[in-house]
Amino acid sequence: MSQLKDTLEQPRPERFISHALVEVRRFKHLPFFVQSGILLDMSTAGFKIELTASSAKIHQGQSMWLQMPMSPLGIRGLKDLLCKVDVKWYDEKAARLGGVFVDLDPLSRMLVEQIVSRLKENGNQI
Repeated sequence: MSQLKDTLEQPRPERFISHALVEVRRFKHLPFFVQSGILLDMSTAGFKIELTASSAKIHQGQSMWLQMPMSPLGIRGLKDLLCKVDVKWYDEKAARLGGVFVDLDPLSRMLVEQIVSRLKENGNQI
């Protein structure tokens, strides 16, 4: 119980809203079990997505791949960012899920920070 209280009392990283289209994939490079969604909220710690199809079979604790195109976010030089994530919660009725990034390498962490920075600069209007 003490650990939970400590976790809840830690300040949450500042989060920024986006409307960029993203994909959540069960497999890194295979073209099936892919769900499209809208990135609603993001920080270096995690994200929230609203899926475009509500029939997704996603559950808490599931590991997936989050693919974010860079061009619509105003980041040039890289087509997209593909990083491993863990689903922390899934609301089937609202077709929304939230998760955290897993084992981000330094380049991926830098890109996530760039995305958050771009969202902040643009007043969340991406």
